[in-house]
Amino acid sequence: MLKLIHALDMNFNSVKNYYDSFIDKYSDLNCYAITQIVEGKKSYFDYIAIYEKNLYYLINENNPTYIIGFGTIKDTNYPNKDNLSNFGNIGYGIHPLERGKEYGTTLLNLLLSKCEKLGMNEVYVSCLYENIASCKIVRNNHGKLEKRFKDHISGKNALQYKIKLKPKLATKAKILLKKI
Repeated sequence: MLKLIHALDMNFNSVKNYYDSFIDKYSDLNCYAITQIVEGKKSYFDYIAIYEKNLYYLINENNPTYIIGFGTIKDTNYPNKDNLSNFGNIGYGIHPLERGKEYGTTLLNLLLSKCEKLGMNEVYVSCLYENIASCKIVRNNHGKLEKRFKDHISGKNALQYKIKLKPKLATKAKILLKKI
C-alpha cells in the first residue's frame, strides 16, 4: 500500500539515495529542502523543521526505505506569497525509475487529502508546458487550467491549474457546529 511519510520521520540515508537518483538535481527537483542534503543530516532536518513543515515522501509500506516520490505543500501562510501566485501550493516529484507508473497521480491525490485536512478550499499546481506527464497528473486530480505564464527561473512556458477541495472540518469545529 502506498502512503505518505512526513519528512521528519524519514531515514536520512533513504532521502539521500532518493536525491542522488536525480541526474540534474537543481532542475529536476522543485523542493529546496532536498537540496539541503549536501549540507548534511542536521542541516536537512533543521531546514524541514523551519521551512518545509509540509514535506512528505511517498513510499510503499512493503519497502519503507525506498522513496517513490516527494510532495510539498505551501499553505496560504507560506512566507513567500509571490511564489504561490505562479508556482502554486503543491510541488511534487517522482523518482526517475518510477515515472510512468501512475505514482504521480496517487501522490498528488494524497497531497490533496492533506490540504483538505489543513482546511484549504483550493490549491494551485504549476508545471512546465512541456511536462506532459505532470499536466496529466494534475488533470487526473480535477485540475482546471487557470493561466499560462513564463517561468522566470527556466524562461520556459508554464501552466497553472486550480483544484477545488472540500476541506475537512477540524474535530473542534465539528463539535461547535453540532451545538449550533
